[in-house]
Amino acid sequence: MIRAVGRALAIFDAYDNEHLSLSLQEIAERIQMPKTTAFRLVNTLERAGFLVRMDNQRYCLSLKLARLGGLVRSTLNIRDVARPIMLQVNEQVSETITLNAIVGHDRMVLDVVDTPAPLMSMVRPGERMPLLLSASARVLMAYMTPEQLEAALAANVRTPDFDRAAFDREIQRFRRQGYGISRGQRVAGLTAIAVPIFDIHDQVNYCLSLTGPSVRVDPRDHELAEIMMTAGRDISTRLGASPGNSLDLKMLSEDEAAPRSRGRSAARKTGPKAEGAGPRAASAARKRKTAAPVPKAA
Repeated sequence: MIRAVGRALAIFDAYDNEHLSLSLQEIAERIQMPKTTAFRLVNTLERAGFLVRMDNQRYCLSLKLARLGGLVRSTLNIRDVARPIMLQVNEQVSETITLNAIVGHDRMVLDVVDTPAPLMSMVRPGERMPLLLSASARVLMAYMTPEQLEAALAANVRTPDFDRAAFDREIQRFRRQGYGISRGQRVAGLTAIAVPIFDIHDQVNYCLSLTGPSVRVDPRDHELAEIMMTAGRDISTRLGASPGNSLDLKMLSEDEAAPRSRGRSAARKTGPKAEGAGPRAASAARKRKTAAPVPKAA
């Protein structure tokens, strides 16, 4: 992402239902940007018609954004949004990636991108499973309301030895850390890593899951969890989730600018001037090396 574009878009994320108008200082503080930089970007967005400066010197979003919002395809669905990101993650990790939803008291697989490896988890779109076992199911349950959770448990718990206290601790941990892992919970030998997907209302009705043989997934579980959390936030961003549940556009632009900055810094350190190896310096060095010594006067 181009750094200036990322920073400008981050300004829009400063607004929410509790902050419908903001001063320049408040904008800079909420997105952690220097005030001088925020001033230039706010000025540009105001001139372009995306922000309105009111008489009290506070800024609010303009109706131009409402017009653009009305142009969003009404038929755009979760699969349209998630599919490109699922393909990217699958290419990166080479494991099965699924998109899951709550349907009644079941978990339904909405879409699948299979791993190219011969040893794989077999799952197909439309497949329904009990909403209790696996990381996907428990991540979805972690974001239910208390009433929804009780109804789901009543419909799915079949054994008297179900440890409700341990279950509650697990889903609370999943919610706190932002992802869930299950090992052999639904199918022996399989490990699953699931992350929530937040919609425009910051509700979780979908999750993204990675599933693969434990021998491949377990040694990389922390790395894969980070990749999955980034993917979940990416999809949530495209669904209109609030900044707290989506990608930080400002940080994303700065992260991508960092490698270029490091490259320029390295070039400056190793360039001809830094080494003193320019054409003139090299020529002078050769002359000093080959010049005959001057004999002393007798």
